[in-house]
Amino acid sequence: MSNGTLDITVTGWVGSEITTLPAQDGRAAYTTFRVGSTRRWWNRVTGQWQDSQTEWFQVKAWRALAVNAGLSLRKGVPVVVQGRLSTREWQDQGGATRTSLVLEATAIGLDLTYGTVAFERTLSGAAALAADEVRSDRPVDVTRLVELDEASAHDAPDEQAPDEGLVDEGHVLTEEATLAGATR
Repeated sequence: MSNGTLDITVTGWVGSEITTLPAQDGRAAYTTFRVGSTRRWWNRVTGQWQDSQTEWFQVKAWRALAVNAGLSLRKGVPVVVQGRLSTREWQDQGGATRTSLVLEATAIGLDLTYGTVAFERTLSGAAALAADEVRSDRPVDVTRLVELDEASAHDAPDEQAPDEGLVDEGHVLTEEATLAGATR
């Protein structure tokens, strides 16, 4: 038995500017953009790659996913979007009924087939804070930080210290990991 939803994964390219509305007045943060997906296939007769018709999806994201997508994406980047597919009917300026494919995203990522990326984890809702907002009253987890005196800081070994990668950005600690250098 089906629960009546159509969950799909789309790979394609961000084809519009990213529109983000911040959370305010009890409303969740919201981000929307368009993704174009064109299937390519090898034509054995001509010996060349052929493009099928481009399918366009209006992607909608909410809450933390919306904030992070708004900060991470831009027009022209390759993405992988997973979510719930629906259609929306609307009237164009001439009065004709049109249909759009809408993908309410549950996950969005960059397609690493075309490049590398650096990941920055947001902790304690840090992504939702304005860049210039400093919250000195909020507790900061410092259990993994080590205080070094000036002499030992200059004599530190070249190997990665256990706390390397933790960055204090305006009292918000984040972990940074470069995917290209990560080991499994």
